[in-house]
Amino acid sequence: MTNNNDSGSTPVLYPKQREVYEFISTFIYDHGYAPTLTEIKDFLGVKALSTVHEHLEKLEQKGLIERIDGSITLKNNLDDSGNIFGVAPLLGVITAGQPIDAFEEPEPVQIPLPAELTNNKRVFCLRVRGDSMVESLIADGDIVICEKVDFAKNGDTVVALLDDNTATLKKFYKERNVIRLQPANSRYDPIMVKNVTIQGRVIAIYRKCSI
Repeated sequence: MTNNNDSGSTPVLYPKQREVYEFISTFIYDHGYAPTLTEIKDFLGVKALSTVHEHLEKLEQKGLIERIDGSITLKNNLDDSGNIFGVAPLLGVITAGQPIDAFEEPEPVQIPLPAELTNNKRVFCLRVRGDSMVESLIADGDIVICEKVDFAKNGDTVVALLDDNTATLKKFYKERNVIRLQPANSRYDPIMVKNVTIQGRVIAIYRKCSI
């Protein structure tokens, strides 16, 4: 039985909704901004703006667009089979070893991700350098998908920015008078610091790939 419930984990995108989404996506690509409601109405060949509002509401419910102050932005994307996916920027390299300079890419590559990883989250990706997290199945060359947060719970694998503006990938533990950034490799010692800025929490891992 097909599940037509919009709140399901794999939402159904009907042909007219896909048509509206593709028009919006192409318009934004060509013009650098979203079409107006009237332009969408004219594209559909309908008389009532209420029809446009209905399609946009469904697309928003299904996680494909977001409307803020009347402006439409794309939130996720569709592949050729109609499957919904999100994207997140690959911001650079993070060390799973000794800290290195904080990552920064002025024009990051966008990596496609399952929509469930990007919905309602601010997500970014980093390529891992080093082997200090191998016991957590994070190897040199892997890509970690991180939710942008500024807090962490004990045991979370985090992107930690130190006071000297270097960054590292470690497990976070807040102890009595110190913060312990713990590697997942018995050959490495923990990093003990008084202060740290959490820049993200690892929520998934891409195995080594050719990106």
